Amino acid sequence: MHSQTYELRTLDPVLTTLAQGYVNRKYVGKELFPIVEVSKQKGRIPVFGKSAFVERSTSRAIGSNSNRLPQTEFDLLEFETTERDVEMAVDYLEEEQINDFYKYEQYTVRQLIDVLELNCELEAAKIATNPDNYPDDNKIIIDATSQNNLSIGSSQIIREAIERVRASIGVRPNTMILSYPVYQLICNDVSLEDKFKYAGITSLNTKIFSDYFDIPKVRIATTVFSPDGVSFENVWGNSIILAFVDDSSPDVRNEFNPSFGYTLRRRGMPEIDTYYENGGKIKVIRATDNYCLKMTSPQAGCLILNQL
Repeated sequence: MHSQTYELRTLDPVLTTLAQGYVNRKYVGKELFPIVEVSKQKGRIPVFGKSAFVERSTSRAIGSNSNRLPQTEFDLLEFETTERDVEMAVDYLEEEQINDFYKYEQYTVRQLIDVLELNCELEAAKIATNPDNYPDDNKIIIDATSQNNLSIGSSQIIREAIERVRASIGVRPNTMILSYPVYQLICNDVSLEDKFKYAGITSLNTKIFSDYFDIPKVRIATTVFSPDGVSFENVWGNSIILAFVDDSSPDVRNEFNPSFGYTLRRRGMPEIDTYYENGGKIKVIRATDNYCLKMTSPQAGCLILNQL
């Protein structure tokens, strides 16, 4: 009889804690799709229309009926999370040559999580920069037929996008994501420079953008990726996204709060496990995540897409 060799999978709680606490600041997707933990792989979450942002009367006089909301205001969207993983192998001979192997393991975990997070960033950008995902009034397409131009009228265009969100849900956006190429265009906008020049401002940054447009959170999306291993492309293309996003703290955040979108992540993810191959001579470190991204309120965002 032939004996079988089983690869025993061992969850590493220390490295898992490191993975769950690691944040790469260059990624901005979670600003539009904040994380909400879910206990099941499949389920349904609310889709928020304009009515979800409307202030409701909650006062009730003695003897009067309760303030019942129409049931149609709580449409549900199906979701299904997907597992993603990536791993790296270390030969025991390499382990003997490394001065501090635990630090090397930590470095490996950060590399693995960065790979997973880049893919999550690509998914977020694919959803948020697709004009087909927005109502007609919630997108501004700048092309050869458009009278708009970010290099000479960026302030007016951004303010128009802010107003479109406010007109759609009654609330101003609290988040703005600018892709790096668009950010460079705006920084060279002479009309905007003139406005700041008299205030003694010589260079633009996210704080100035935040103050000027009254948007609490402004991020520049600088991440690039290589689709062919040779050339690089901007993950967020040539776009600006204005959105109202649930900004509550992670401990109270949940999918029932109105928001532009969410990352629905299985509870306990990401996790790090290890197993051995080749008779124990090769140790494999594996990172696993399980999530899906959903745009839960297209009306709560406005896409500015520069196609010039």
